[in-house]
Amino acid sequence: NALSCYNVQAAALNPPHPSLSWKDIMEYSFLGEFDLLCQSRTDIHELDWTKPAHWEATVKYFKLCCAHEEIERLNIEVQRLRTLIHDDEVKTTAVINELSVSDPLLSLEL
Repeated sequence: NALSCYNVQAAALNPPHPSLSWKDIMEYSFLGEFDLLCQSRTDIHELDWTKPAHWEATVKYFKLCCAHEEIERLNIEVQRLRTLIHDDEVKTTAVINELSVSDPLLSLEL
């Protein structure tokens, strides 16, 4: 496979180049997602934001921000649901009370 061939050739160089793993290749593919960087003449491989630990932390940070936003939306939705349940209970009770006058047997079933 290509990765094994690369690692053999990298070790044979003077000075030897570091070998790669599949994980390394996947981390490098992250940088390839930026088309603008492909046209740049600046070597970005040593910048902090290109290091896997930094961009993984950034991704987790933004996921955490999204989770906080989702919690806020859910808190609103919980209040709406609680109100709906309360209103349905009040409406059901009112209908049962009306039926107790017009149809007592049906109101007993409800």
